[in-house]
Order: sequence, then structure tokens, then C-alpha cells
Amino acid sequence: MLNNSSELIIFNNNFIPRAELKTCQTTSCTIVYESVRLINGIPLFWEGHWIRLRNSLKEINSKIKLDKILLEQSIFRLIKQNALKNTNIQIEIFEENILVYRIHPEYPTTINYEQGVAVNYIESVRINPTRKILRPTWKKKMERKINEAGVYESLLVNPQGLITEGSHTNVFFIRENKLFSAEESLILPGITRLKILKIAEIENIKLEYAQLKRENVSTFDAAFLSATSLNLLPIVKINNQSFDVNNPILRILMNAFNKHLEQEIKKAAPIWKK
Repeated sequence: MLNNSSELIIFNNNFIPRAELKTCQTTSCTIVYESVRLINGIPLFWEGHWIRLRNSLKEINSKIKLDKILLEQSIFRLIKQNALKNTNIQIEIFEENILVYRIHPEYPTTINYEQGVAVNYIESVRINPTRKILRPTWKKKMERKINEAGVYESLLVNPQGLITEGSHTNVFFIRENKLFSAEESLILPGITRLKILKIAEIENIKLEYAQLKRENVSTFDAAFLSATSLNLLPIVKINNQSFDVNNPILRILMNAFNKHLEQEIKKAAPIWKK
């Protein structure tokens, strides 16, 4: 949440100061959410976020009637009122309430993209991974362990010894000229991840859904994370296993994704700048 209590947020289509917000305080309250990246004040990949938001609500049998036009108007008003440019906004839906506000993500540095980041493993699973549900207790636990380990991210390993995804990211591996991903039933299908799959197809890079066993990680040449705030972020090391951050397939995907991102912003600009 925001630290600036005077900044305006939108609660049920109305502006209120952050300090006046009272969110769901009970453990029985399910909060469906989406974090959307803004670039020059334009929501990136909005249609994908909208579809996933709607699907998450459907999976939990939510009774709320979500109006796309009204939600888009709320987002637009929030951006304009607070002069938001390059940041993230969060949409939260709980009970009959809709909350839209700014968050302050930590974006990777230029050095992170050039040299890659270190990650580790953690034995954990995400409950109902296909649903984008806010789990603050689980999130804080993951963040604490990541900070204690001194790594950028932790990859989740399930009881079967399979690598599924990161604590807040998706993960891909590369061997020779092929891209590898965990089976989709085991992960949250990230919006950035879906774009990567399309780009891989365009670039004629083959994709294989595989059981990514922890003990077989050394057979891969490269690996990278993907997420709304990361785009594609190379992994230089998982525990003591090193990877090639300059792998040709990885760099082809990164460059193609950046070009695609620019095209998406240009296409969306007339809609959100009107």
C-alpha cells in the first residue's frame, strides 16, 4: 500500500485519501488482484490483465458484476489525478468492493539486465496457482526468506522436486535452441509470460512444457525470470549453478520483447491519452 496518506486512491469509483481506506481485515476475505505496469502513463498489456482478473473472479465464484468500462475509467482518472507516469497500479477486488491505487515496485537495474541476478530454491507451493489471489502472510514470508538469503528471487520447488515458478515471477530455461517452461497447471500464467510465448513462436524458438526437476538444472544453458515489473531478467546463478546471461536465444527474446513492448505502447497510447 501507499505510504503517502494524502495521495488519492479510488475506492468503488470514488476518490478518497489513502488514509481513509479500510480494507478487508478478516482472513476469510478473498482478495483478487492485478498489478499493472504504467509506461508513460499507459497501462501495459491491459487486455491480458483484464482477462486474468475476470478469470480469477470466476474461479472463486465471485458475485461481483465487474464493468470493464467503469474499471478503465477509474484507472484513467487515477492516472490523471496523480499524474502517474512510470510506476505500477494495483487493482484489488474483495467482497463487493473495487480498489485502485499506486504501488511502488522495485524495477531491475541496467546492471541486473546485463549481468543477471542470483536466485535460490525454496521448498514451497502456491495454493491454487492459476488464481491471482492476494496472500499477504505468504508474501511476507517469502520476502523475508529472500532477504535473508541475499538473493533476488526464490524458485519454488514442490514436494515432487519440480521447479514451478518464482515467488512473484515465472521462470524459463533454455537448452540449445529450445525454451522450457513448467506445466501450466502448476503455475500462475503471467501476462509477461504469455507475451514471451507468442514472441518465441514468431522467432521460431521451440517451446517444451516439461517437468523441471531440480537435479537436472545443470543440463540447461541459460535461465531467466519474467514478470510485470521485470520484463525478461537473466539468471546468472541458481545456488551454485551458473548460467550464460549472454545466451543467444535469451538475448533474441529480450530484444524482441522490448520491441514488442514499444509497439504495444504506441498502439495503446491513443486509447489512454484521449
